[in-house]
Amino acid sequence: VEDEKVQSVLDVISKYSKKRTQIMPTELYYGVGAFSPMPIEVSVGGATVFVLPVERFEKV
Repeated sequence: VEDEKVQSVLDVISKYSKKRTQIMPTELYYGVGAFSPMPIEVSVGGATVFVLPVERFEKV
């Protein structure tokens, strides 16, 4: 992406990559044959973006 378009690309990524919380099922182990389903809240979504100058790019 050209330098002048980086911010608009980041804006689009930010618009569609919102972080949110979600309840996920999990199981806790209490000993021989004893499991207890215990849902937990986890963060999902978002994005990690690296903006780097590229000296050289080759497609082979």
